[in-house]
Amino acid sequence: METKGIVFNIQRFSIHDGPGIRTTVFLKGCPLNCRWCANPESKAPHRELLHTEKTCVHCGSCVAVCPNHALTLEEGRLVQKREKCAQCFACAKACPVHALQVEGDVCTVEELLVEVKKDEAFYKKSGGGVTLSGGEPLLQREFTLAFLKRLKAEGMHTTIETTGFASPEYFRSILEYVDMLYIDCKHPDSAEHERMTDVPNERVLENLEYAAAAGQEMVVRIPVIPHFNDAPEVTRQYIDLFRSIHIKQVHLLPFHQLGLAKWRALGQPYLFENEQNMKKEMLLPMKAMFEAAGIQAQIGG
Repeated sequence: METKGIVFNIQRFSIHDGPGIRTTVFLKGCPLNCRWCANPESKAPHRELLHTEKTCVHCGSCVAVCPNHALTLEEGRLVQKREKCAQCFACAKACPVHALQVEGDVCTVEELLVEVKKDEAFYKKSGGGVTLSGGEPLLQREFTLAFLKRLKAEGMHTTIETTGFASPEYFRSILEYVDMLYIDCKHPDSAEHERMTDVPNERVLENLEYAAAAGQEMVVRIPVIPHFNDAPEVTRQYIDLFRSIHIKQVHLLPFHQLGLAKWRALGQPYLFENEQNMKKEMLLPMKAMFEAAGIQAQIGG
């Protein structure tokens, strides 16, 4: 049986996800539960329904076609009972204003290869290629490995954006087919990491250290989150960690609220709803601390 995966977005002409012009493929499913996630629709490893309240006209078309009564209209609002959803998505097809939409498309390796090869001329001209992102692309183990092998067989440059949370054995097998690695380090302290992501960081740090020692071309990314990892004392912990495993480059990603509407569409509370977007200049002191320690840093990327 041919390996299949679940993709929730394909972003063409990307210029921030690796060298050159790239096609970024977002794979669904993530083992982390980051409270600030900009793509909360990426977390569940299956197709799911999003509801945009401001678009909804509360006509009841979706309620009428749902076989499991997973949708109801209560006091002028659409209420989803997700535990009853059979994922037939008849409701989305019935919605006349597209207030309901399905996140996630199932495809084979060959089907996805056909899609990314549509942009092959841009890769060749710019030195670009294909980037796998998510979610967490390493969660779809067989599909990701099979797709990377096909990309390399086609002579394409490959990049992965990952949380690094994968078994060391699988992580090492993947690197053989990865030209560029972008790996997150969300917090240097394992207990703090687990508090805000639901998983500890030992596995992440083991994989990060291995990649650095193996000479993998990579960039470490830090999503800078208010009241979590933005304090100077946390930056000093990062510096001590990165020096110990010879990390030379870091990208600081300022917190933003671009995922807020998606959290609402999923009917989930968003912990950072009242926080302001971080401006780049707010991260200049953090950047200076890294550079003073001999670690190249840039804001954004």
